[in-house]
Amino acid sequence: MRPLVFRAAAALLGCGLGPALASPGRLTAQDSHYWADAYGTQARLLGGTVIGSNPDISAVYYNPGAVALADSLEFLISLNGLRYSQLSFSVPSVTKVPSNTGWSAVSNLVAGTIPIGGRQSRSRMAYSILTRQSFSFAAQLRAIPLDSFVPVPPPPPTTSLGNALANQSLSETWMGVTYATERDKRWGVGATMFVANRSQTFSQELSAQVVNGLGAAALAVREYDFSYYKWGVLFKLGAQYRAANWSAGLTVTTPRLGLFGGARVGATSSYVDEGVAGPGSSQIATSYQSNLDASYHSPLSVGAGIGRRWKTTAVSVAGEWFAAVPQFTIIPAQPFTPQTGGAAIPMALTAQYRSLVNWGIGVQHEFHPRLNAYAAFRSDQTAIPTGVKSVGTLVGWNLRHANFGVQTRLGKAAIILGVDAGWGSKDNVSAAGDPAPGLPALPTIDESYLNVTGAIGFKLTY
Repeated sequence: MRPLVFRAAAALLGCGLGPALASPGRLTAQDSHYWADAYGTQARLLGGTVIGSNPDISAVYYNPGAVALADSLEFLISLNGLRYSQLSFSVPSVTKVPSNTGWSAVSNLVAGTIPIGGRQSRSRMAYSILTRQSFSFAAQLRAIPLDSFVPVPPPPPTTSLGNALANQSLSETWMGVTYATERDKRWGVGATMFVANRSQTFSQELSAQVVNGLGAAALAVREYDFSYYKWGVLFKLGAQYRAANWSAGLTVTTPRLGLFGGARVGATSSYVDEGVAGPGSSQIATSYQSNLDASYHSPLSVGAGIGRRWKTTAVSVAGEWFAAVPQFTIIPAQPFTPQTGGAAIPMALTAQYRSLVNWGIGVQHEFHPRLNAYAAFRSDQTAIPTGVKSVGTLVGWNLRHANFGVQTRLGKAAIILGVDAGWGSKDNVSAAGDPAPGLPALPTIDESYLNVTGAIGFKLTY
């Protein structure tokens, strides 16, 4: 018989560790959301809706073709000054569960342009370093009451408690080189080659203890951890058309081509049951695999946008389609058989992503030549398909973002201050799992997420 405890702790962390209770730690972007963040100064305040109207050097990411159409050369440092995140949920069997918060400060984008071919040339090179993904969190819940058993409950009085802990971090940095050139003074075409470095670590511990009225006890422990890194290269191609009062742009981002990487993974899945709800049984299962290869796939995407400017107001609209990514193996670890015998336990780490479209709209208003205000809204859909469990994804459902901010100019320098708020919720979330005799029934979870980022940026025109 399988142990009583694994599904109880997994009810909160998920067998594949999807949405989780997080104790104080850093909570930032999710790797299942492609529009979780924005880059640059004005581009950030416009929510990244600048594919067809990019106003600054952040075009190296949003539309490389716009780099050639810029009126001047720029150097940009854009920072997430401070980020506050809150993940909260309610569980019917657990009372007084506090919301869990985190603070972080993450570098966002550093970029600059370099003229080539002489003073009259409209060809330009650019360089950039941006933080594409960055988050970490610690999850912990102790003394989870497990008091609903099927099909046969243990003899009363019964004491049953479960503990669940998880820790993880994810970082992904893109380093880019851009080439862009102007065509007929209205067309700009360009390409950015990004070298991406992605790394992730994860560890999970689940345990539970049960004792019935006859003194029989059961104890189970499950541990799972992995770590991997992967270098890759991808390209972003862009074209932009600019007229007197409006502009339009189109971009294509290629899937990632893997270069090299490494991984390790370990697991323990052991229990002893003296016969709490049936015949006694036990299992000892542990495995550690290192020096493995690693792989990571990203989608093909196509973006489009338009911008329209009036005397003191400008509006930008953008959308981006992301292709589906079929299931692939991140860590090709081999299954192993428990030392006490039984069915093989899988160890490979896999992922897959669905096709989706994100869209957004941004508004800029000039109150004074040296003072501009911005507001924006954008969707931020999850790429996790319905019914698919994702290891290490903090939030596996759709979010929405709103941006507000101002920019002021001091000579050739511009300073921006802004706020990005992302939020979403989902009710009746449950951990998927096959029912088994003697295991506790799983409670559903109501979850909500809030992410507020205070942004500061500095741009120098030369």
